[in-house]
Amino acid sequence: MIIPTDTGGNPHTLHEYDNDLSHLYGLLLEVTELLIYQFEQAMQAMDYGDAELAQKVISRHKKLKHYETKIDDGVLSVIARHCPVANDLRLVLSVSKISAEFSKIGDEIGEFARLVTVLFDPSTSDPNEKLLADIVKMGGLVKAILDKLMVVFENRDSKQAYALLQCDQLCEKELQEGIKHQLAYVLQDARMIRRALDIMQMMKILERCAEHCRVAAEHAVFMLDGVDIRHGGLLRQQMPSQGNA
Repeated sequence: MIIPTDTGGNPHTLHEYDNDLSHLYGLLLEVTELLIYQFEQAMQAMDYGDAELAQKVISRHKKLKHYETKIDDGVLSVIARHCPVANDLRLVLSVSKISAEFSKIGDEIGEFARLVTVLFDPSTSDPNEKLLADIVKMGGLVKAILDKLMVVFENRDSKQAYALLQCDQLCEKELQEGIKHQLAYVLQDARMIRRALDIMQMMKILERCAEHCRVAAEHAVFMLDGVDIRHGGLLRQQMPSQGNA
C-alpha cells in the first residue's frame, strides 16, 4: 500500500520514506481491525453469558497495548529519519493521536469484559434479559461506529468521518434512556439494584467508547482534509451536505 504523500499526490523519490509511511498507516488499519474484533468478542461474551470468552478479551488487551507501542515507535522513527513536513507530518501526528484514542477504547473494552465476568459469575444467578436490553442496543450503535471508522481509514473517506462527529451525542441520549429503564426495574424489585448499577456502568463505558470514536473521527478529518474541527469552530462551514455524506 503506497500512500500519496506530497501536495501533488505523487510518491516520494525515496521509496524507503513511502514504505515507512505506508507501514505506519498499515498499523493503524491493523489496530482498528483488532479493536473491532475485541468489541465483537466482548459483546458476544455478554450475549451468551460467556465469562470464559470475556476473560479472553481481557487477556488479549495486551496485544492492543503492543500495537500502541509499535505505532509510537513508528511515529518517532519517521520523524527522526525523514523529518516530515506538510501533509506527511499531518499524517504522522494524526495516526499517533488516533492510536491514543484507540488505546482508551481498548481500556474501556477490557473493563466492559471484566464486568461481564461479574454479571455472569457462576456463584450468582444470571441477570434479567430486560436489564441487558439497553446494553445490547448501545453496543449495536458503538459497533456501527467502529465499522464506519474502519471504512474511513480503508477508503481514506473524510465524508464518513464527518458523519461520525455527532455519534457520541446519540449514545449519550441512549445512556440517559437506559438509566431511566434501570431505575424503573430497581423500583419494581430492589434486589436488582446491584445488577442495575453494574449494567449502568457498562452503558457508561459504551458511551465513552463512542466519545473516543468521535475524537478519532475529528483527527481523521484533520489527517485527510487538513481541517481542524476539534473545537467545533469550522464544523458547520466544512461539513459536507447531508446529500453528499
